[in-house]
Amino acid sequence: MKPLLLACLVVVATADVPKFAQSITTRSTGAKGTFLCGKNPAGDVKVRLFRNYTDEPNEILAFTTSSAVTGKFNLEGHTAGRSNGDIEPFIRIYHRCDMDPKKKDYRTFGIKFPKSFVSIGRIARKPYDIGTMNLEIIYPKEKHLKEFKEESVPNFDKLG
Repeated sequence: MKPLLLACLVVVATADVPKFAQSITTRSTGAKGTFLCGKNPAGDVKVRLFRNYTDEPNEILAFTTSSAVTGKFNLEGHTAGRSNGDIEPFIRIYHRCDMDPKKKDYRTFGIKFPKSFVSIGRIARKPYDIGTMNLEIIYPKEKHLKEFKEESVPNFDKLG
């Protein structure tokens, strides 16, 4: 009877190992803030959260668009289902503040933020607050894009 009980305990204990292992290797992070274009809220600002300092679509953890009414945004993402759970948080902002409305050009710049804003698990416990940013300013390393390509976040949960 004892060997059967011991075998059952081993099966139960090892059944959750993959879930536990994934939960401790999954990392999450987030960011929030407000955008202005001059003195007015900047709506339709696109924000992408990347796993590291890159523009590669497969490294996007999350994306959102700021509110037209308030200019606020809030996003978080995680590495569940990815082979590499490390995060060196980076957001890229795409906007059209002070751009010719007849053209489809976007201005873009990025912000790296500290790893202290990375949490273990799928939920970002402490989002990085960029505060209020006036997008009329030309930011360091700002670039111009001829068009903005909508990219979706890869769904790693359904891949394997």
